[in-house]
This record gives sequence, C-alpha cells and structure tokens, in this order.
Amino acid sequence: MRPVVAAVVATALFARPAAADDDEDTRPEAEVPASEVPDEPEPYLADFRHPWRLVIGFDFGIGTFDLTCGGCAAMGAVHVDFFAGVQVARRVALLGEAWSMMHLLPTDEDDHTGLAAHTIPTAATRVWVVPRLWLQAGAGVGWFTADQGGDHERLRGPAAAIAIGGEQGHSWCSGIDLSLRVGGTLVDVGGDVGRTLLYSVGGAAGFHWN
Repeated sequence: MRPVVAAVVATALFARPAAADDDEDTRPEAEVPASEVPDEPEPYLADFRHPWRLVIGFDFGIGTFDLTCGGCAAMGAVHVDFFAGVQVARRVALLGEAWSMMHLLPTDEDDHTGLAAHTIPTAATRVWVVPRLWLQAGAGVGWFTADQGGDHERLRGPAAAIAIGGEQGHSWCSGIDLSLRVGGTLVDVGGDVGRTLLYSVGGAAGFHWN
C-alpha cells in the first residue's frame, strides 16, 4: 500500500507546477488601466495668433534695383530688411519696416569699396489670408545713395512697398518666412530724365517672433 501512496503523492507534486504553467500560458495578459496609459501629443495645427503680441523679425535675400529710364541698367543686390510692430487682430499686424537693397561698386582706391543702396522705410500693414500666408503693403520715404570713392550721390522721394510671404515654419510664437517684395521710390535725377521711378524687387528668407 505504501508504494501506491508514494506514487500518488509524487504524481500530484509534479503535476501541480505543470498545471500552473498551463494556466499562465493560457491566461490573457493583464490589461493596463486607461488612466495609466500616457497621452500621445496632439499634432500642431497652424492657427491665427492672438492680438496685442509684439512682432519682430528680419529677412535676408537677393534681388535687383533699377530706374525706369532709357539707358539705365539694373543692378544685382543683397536684400536686407528688419521690422517690428504689434499684432492688433488675429489676422492683422501694424509694422514699421526698413528694407534695403545693396550693391557693391568698384573704385580706384585699393582700401575702399563703393556701395549703392536703395532703402525704403515704411509704415506697413500685414494681413494673414490663412495662418501660413500673408500679404503686406506700406508707404513711407525712400532714398538712393551711391558712394564710389570721391563721388557721392543721394536721391530721395516718396516710396511704397508691397510683399507676399508664406510661413514655411509656423509655431504659436514664431515663423520662418519665404517672401517676395517689390518697392519703389519717386526720385528726381535731373537733366533730361527729371522725375522717375527707382524700383527694387527681392526675394528673401527670414524669421520672426510673434
């Protein structure tokens, strides 16, 4: 009888862990409570910014300027502009902007490089058609300066500028812009030409805080 009892006990001892393993294999994984699952960050969607925020930015690019007169030649130039203002509505900002197109001139002096520049400071309004696309127009005064060694020239007159830009990089407080600007200044060059239009066209990339 004892051998029979010993065999039954041994069988039970070895069978119980196996049964436990079977239970673990077939049991579904424990579910994590919904409150403990981390929330995935929501994707950023471009939107109009709130009013009464400061707007500060700059742009760099290339372009050209020329006079609308016979025999005048266009000059390639470096495009630089800075602006600052206030967002007065979700779609509208009022800005002060200074835009300059600069072209290096050769001189007879080894230690001096000449410079010609068309500069247009304006009071402007920027309107966002959609969160990533804006239009801008402004008016002010512009001037043309040329320094070529001992020769200095300066012309001045009323000016206006328009621009279109897109925010390729858009966040809730800043933007990376690609823009195209056209501006003109009515100047008097004297002689047979008299009053004529000095205009600039430039494309630029820039950054602004808003």
